Amino acid sequence: MSFEVTLNTLAELGQSREVSKLQEAGGVEGLVKKLHTNVEQGLTDKDLAERKAVFGENVMKEPPTPGFFQLLLGALKEPILILLIICAVIEILLGIFVEKEATGWVDGVAILVAVVLVSNVTAGTDYDKARKFRALNSVKNDRKIKVKRNGKQDVISITKIVVGDIIILDTGDWVPADGLYIEGHSLAIDESSMTGESDTIKKGAKNPFLLSGTQVSEGTALMLVICVGENSEWGRTYSKLQTEDEDTPLQESLEQLAKLIGYMGMGIAVATFLAIALQYIAHNVDHWDWSLMGQNFLQFFTLSITIVVVAVPEGLPLAVTTSLTYSMKAMLKDNNLVRHLAACETMGGATNICSDKTGTLTENRMTVTNAWMSDRYFEEANLETELQSKLPAELLENFCTGVAVNSAAFLKFPEKSNQKLEFIGSKTECALLLLSSKLKYEYEKIRKEQKILHQFPFSSEKKRMSTIIQTKKGGRLHVKGASEIILQLCETYVNGDKVEQLSSSKAEELKQIIEKMASEGLRTLSLAYKDIEDVEKEYEKSPDSSLTLIGIVGIKDPLRPEVPDAIVQCKKAGIIVRMVTGDNKLTATSIPKSCGILSESNHVVLEGPDFRKLSDEELDQVLPNMRVLARSSPSDKHRLVSRLRFHREVVAVTGDGTNDAPALKVADVGFGMGIAGTEIAKEAADIIIMDDNFASIVKAVMWGRCVRGNIQKFLQFQLTVNIVALAIAFFAAATGYGEPLKPIQFLWLNLIQDTLAALALATEKPTPNLLDTPPAGRKERLITPVMWRNMVCVAVYQIAILFMILYAGDKIWGLHENVGTGHDRTASVQYTMLFNTFVLFQLFNEINCRRLDNDWNAFRGLFTNKIFCGIIVLCLALQIIFVQLGGQALATKPLDVVQWFSCIGLAASVLLVGAFIRVLIPVPQWPWLKYNTKIPFLPFVKGPEEEEALEMTEKKEKEDV
Repeated sequence: MSFEVTLNTLAELGQSREVSKLQEAGGVEGLVKKLHTNVEQGLTDKDLAERKAVFGENVMKEPPTPGFFQLLLGALKEPILILLIICAVIEILLGIFVEKEATGWVDGVAILVAVVLVSNVTAGTDYDKARKFRALNSVKNDRKIKVKRNGKQDVISITKIVVGDIIILDTGDWVPADGLYIEGHSLAIDESSMTGESDTIKKGAKNPFLLSGTQVSEGTALMLVICVGENSEWGRTYSKLQTEDEDTPLQESLEQLAKLIGYMGMGIAVATFLAIALQYIAHNVDHWDWSLMGQNFLQFFTLSITIVVVAVPEGLPLAVTTSLTYSMKAMLKDNNLVRHLAACETMGGATNICSDKTGTLTENRMTVTNAWMSDRYFEEANLETELQSKLPAELLENFCTGVAVNSAAFLKFPEKSNQKLEFIGSKTECALLLLSSKLKYEYEKIRKEQKILHQFPFSSEKKRMSTIIQTKKGGRLHVKGASEIILQLCETYVNGDKVEQLSSSKAEELKQIIEKMASEGLRTLSLAYKDIEDVEKEYEKSPDSSLTLIGIVGIKDPLRPEVPDAIVQCKKAGIIVRMVTGDNKLTATSIPKSCGILSESNHVVLEGPDFRKLSDEELDQVLPNMRVLARSSPSDKHRLVSRLRFHREVVAVTGDGTNDAPALKVADVGFGMGIAGTEIAKEAADIIIMDDNFASIVKAVMWGRCVRGNIQKFLQFQLTVNIVALAIAFFAAATGYGEPLKPIQFLWLNLIQDTLAALALATEKPTPNLLDTPPAGRKERLITPVMWRNMVCVAVYQIAILFMILYAGDKIWGLHENVGTGHDRTASVQYTMLFNTFVLFQLFNEINCRRLDNDWNAFRGLFTNKIFCGIIVLCLALQIIFVQLGGQALATKPLDVVQWFSCIGLAASVLLVGAFIRVLIPVPQWPWLKYNTKIPFLPFVKGPEEEEALEMTEKKEKEDV
């Protein structure tokens, strides 16, 4: 196929957006012909491959991911590692040219090998993280759009769009490529994301250019795609962006904590260096050897630098990244697509969930089950048969015409026996379209036959949609919307072949019918019409008055079977669930009662009009018991969320409509609906629920708590190691025992505690018992009293055992080697046992650190985490090799069976110690660690003043947005 227009021509047209150039190219109709497309039928599958080859694909080139060697060089640029490399090189040179021993260079080489190993592992984890984020972003940025393909309406990924496609745009949709307006009604586009203009732009024949990356504020339209991918407006802008993922609040806090611990480590390192140096000078003052002194002081300096490497917990940010990346990938399997990393950790502290009803608590499987037409009420199971047999054909045709023209949704009927009917668009509208099809009135045929003169899109304020179609006498206005609203606008109603006056008594009767349907949990809609002679005159004013009522329908949407259990789990977890809906009070109370949201006598149901009348002080009195907000407007939902956050609640909100975007944005965590949600709602959301199911939100809570818990587990492990390592290094130096742990051994320990432990503890999976405790909210500190108890008690026990080996190991195990002051290079069995026990302590204590509660059993659920078990086995195997085969290079001597069992027995005892302290010293909350207490010796823990100031800043930023 040869196209009569080139890629360059289309790109120039898209960039200039000049109507004159469009006319030169033949206008919209001319381009349709030149691109060999069909407005009614769309493209066929045979056209796609050639169009991709000629005009490109609708995908963006991602900025190149740093390669492994780039990341390796970045890791080696760390100042502390550079110092270690310099020291190691000097040691090698001194060992070769100055020291008399032939193996004097071994220590330097060993340190270099350790530095290379540490930097390679760091680069490897960073590379893997970047690769996983790229994969997740490709899923996150994928969207669905409605198109015409093969003569049918279909839904495809935006990446499959090609030049010449006919796109169907509806309110809330995201424009996926540059295109031209073909036809539509009341189309208005929000171009602020691309042009910076805050006002919506009306689109039509006089202004037909549609930009990719913009959003449909109102109306509907057909669009011809002219530029895709990098040739589109969004593609050209995207190619100039070189942004990096921002750190989450937890990452930032932990980085500050890491810096503080690093400074403390530097202080201990300096003190250790001074202690060793003074001890050395004191022992060698009578026989001074300048060359040997220089080499020994270099060793002391190397040890001090190594202590800093161990003390600086660079593994903290790595643990957060690993946990978040792992959780994001796992949450996708639980139907939660995380768009913003911070939402993972924030969701764990959620105290309130403000949920929609339709599709979230219910199945979103809409079916018309009840109807009132022609002064008769129908509630039979075979509704369509009863309507066909007992109602005039003219009435049914009028009803189905109103359904077809007042809807942008469509049905995707199954082509194979194993496929299901799909509802595309509003599920309520789809239920009406399905009823129309069953009544033998095909909505697609009606839409083609009827000429639409004007259309008034659905408004959440007016709660109705109106369309004027052309008739022989002028036009007919069809109105569809909330039953009680439409009923107030009607003066007559259809009764058989006649139109009768709608008396006050009849209106009251219809109100009771609406209430009856609502009390049964049905969503009610009314359809009405009005004939208009002078369409243009009526269009200038509001035509929705003096209507004739066609009928009232009741649409059933059953409760999801898993929702009641999910509500019970939320209550057990201390989370208050509130339902916010546009339905009237009667309809809105049925589902909450069924699922357990309205379960107590003091629970309150408010309607929007009453809610709006309350002052903030009056609302504060009602909020604790308010569980349902009915007939709510977007501003009501926004105010509810804002008021809850004002009272320091962590609020999650679900939403699917464009009108939900403000509430989604102001919430701590916004949940957009993946199936029923509009593009604007998804854009405003932090997490997208792929199956629109409330039970998936509960899984998100579990994952959020799991992320926070995993970080706390790693923090507990890391700080315990640091306390013990710094204590041994300093006190050994201060008491004349020099360097019981050599730099190479510290580096091996650093590899275990930073990288491998982060991978092990950050991949713990959530368990149902995470929902047995109240949420952390905004008040709980990251380092809890239970963690302080575990760290302090275990660290003291480890230090006591290691001091026993250091000061009395030769007597206990009968070791008679002359260790001297510890400055000599000769490895000893005693110091090897000290090092071995120290490392094994950490491996066993890593199991202890899985517990953040008072449960004595640290092995509970251990073997379900294969990564954790694999890392423990790997570290143990490497430690055996390290000790038995390390020799002088690794400053170890082989241990015999008795010595190994002694080390393992002493190290394993930390499991018993951990179990005993969790049982014997249960710590719910220590008074000196309460929220309203500022801790002077822990400056990294924010006090209430700092948190309040931070919250107000965040609140102001969100209000500005």
